[in-house]
Amino acid sequence: MAVRADEITEADLVSIERAATDYIEAWLTGDADRMADCLHADLSKRAFDVDATTGDRSLDRMTHGDMVEATAAGRGTKLPRDYTVTVFDVFRNVASAKVDSARYVDYLHIGRFADRWRVLDVLWEPRTRG
Repeated sequence: MAVRADEITEADLVSIERAATDYIEAWLTGDADRMADCLHADLSKRAFDVDATTGDRSLDRMTHGDMVEATAAGRGTKLPRDYTVTVFDVFRNVASAKVDSARYVDYLHIGRFADRWRVLDVLWEPRTRG
């Protein structure tokens, strides 16, 4: 991991990892409150949808509300619990991380806000299609 600023403390690094961990653990356990808390209100989550017949790509988009609803509905609760969180880089008020789980690979942008670090953007892919 590259930390490139004196403004980053050990507590910041813990909070960054916590945001990413809360994101995946909330999904896997169906904890909508935890999901709502770790995401920024302006979350933008995107994935490529690939048309099985044509191969055309489009973007599937989710908001903060979409993620909280999907979490509350338990969409991730039947998935294996294996995952790793890797923080790639931190600079002042921004960080990038990866959540590598049994079903998905998620790349996260995490930002420092007044009360804590929160997930602001996610770009993800399923491990398998179909």
